[in-house]
Amino acid sequence: MEAARRIGIKAAFRLVKPLRGKPGTDYPILGAVPYTNFYCDEQPYPGFFADMDTRCQAWHYCDIDGRQASFLCPNGTIFSQGVASCDWWFNVRCSLSPALYPLNARLYRRRKKQSRPKPHRVIDKKLIDEIFL
Repeated sequence: MEAARRIGIKAAFRLVKPLRGKPGTDYPILGAVPYTNFYCDEQPYPGFFADMDTRCQAWHYCDIDGRQASFLCPNGTIFSQGVASCDWWFNVRCSLSPALYPLNARLYRRRKKQSRPKPHRVIDKKLIDEIFL
């Protein structure tokens, strides 16, 4: 902001590159999360899901109890299923999102129970003699 004051607000805005593409055509420009045909109870596992009805601008989090929370990526960005975050529209292939839904399966895998650690060997004279002689 300080730099903008020094060079002037209008000059500062000229330095900002506009987002490439045509809003509404190349990428969606929703102002709120719409109601869509996405339902968490239709998903085989919890996780993050791009909403195809919104061309991936909306995304949903399905928790382990089946509850759904819906979010909207800022205009110019859409949800990248591969990295589970919003990214510039030109970096994401929305049409591939359903094929990447299974990546969510890795989020809630349980770890295998580890066996008890073995006790350390006690250092005694016999062990020292074996090592150094």
